[in-house]
Amino acid sequence: MAFFIRVYRIAALIIWSAIAAILSAPSQLRAGWKGVKDVSRFVYLWNKGVARIINLRVKVSGKVPSLSGGLVVSNHLSYIDIVTHGSTLPVRYSPKSDIAKWPLLGWYLALSRPIWIDRRSKQASKKALEEFAETMNNGMYLIVYPEGTSTDGKNGILPFKSTSFEAAIASNAPIIPVLTSYRQPPGEPTVCWYGDMTLLPHAWQVLGFPTIEAELRFLEPVFPEGRPRKELASLVHEVMSLEYEKGAVLEEVEVLARSEMSPQSAE
Repeated sequence: MAFFIRVYRIAALIIWSAIAAILSAPSQLRAGWKGVKDVSRFVYLWNKGVARIINLRVKVSGKVPSLSGGLVVSNHLSYIDIVTHGSTLPVRYSPKSDIAKWPLLGWYLALSRPIWIDRRSKQASKKALEEFAETMNNGMYLIVYPEGTSTDGKNGILPFKSTSFEAAIASNAPIIPVLTSYRQPPGEPTVCWYGDMTLLPHAWQVLGFPTIEAELRFLEPVFPEGRPRKELASLVHEVMSLEYEKGAVLEEVEVLARSEMSPQSAE
């Protein structure tokens, strides 16, 4: 059964992506920020469709931002994060430039008008930061994953790279912290993609999941208020880490409560 689910979803993703690309073509040809904003709306709709196809269910807690633009900062667990966040907010992405060379996927991602990040070039990094600030100044949400890599989400949040926070300071934009997690039944494969995992085998496995349950916890916005970028990055990391620890404690309590209520424990 899982095999047929995978085949159906792959076919549906190809068809839906082709339709979205065709519908967004006029926006792709539109120059300036008007075009970028229009494309962002299509990307939002595309992510909604993808979430439906793979049966991704996103539970949102906290207040979804209604601000006019800002820097969305999240911990990073998987390539599925792109859909999880993109189906909740109309965001602009900032992927690594290496992804642009991926067959087909790199080309398709380029249609979303992302800001490509090339940390090997100081000039390219400077240009990217300028576009970060312009994106937020034009009332759009930019999402970044300052850990710099994905993790299994079980051992806290990695230290943040502070570069992207410079753009929030330059545009005086609010920073919107969001904690991302996926519910994983005990003994089942994980949605998280990290370490030395190979992309295609993992994606094939994920496409067979009956349901993917994600949770986004939006925290209160943090404003730059003249802080240096490293101090600002540390502050946001601290806020998110404290909330992460609260969630971990609550999860342990829930697991303990379920075990105490089970028939086996009653015996």
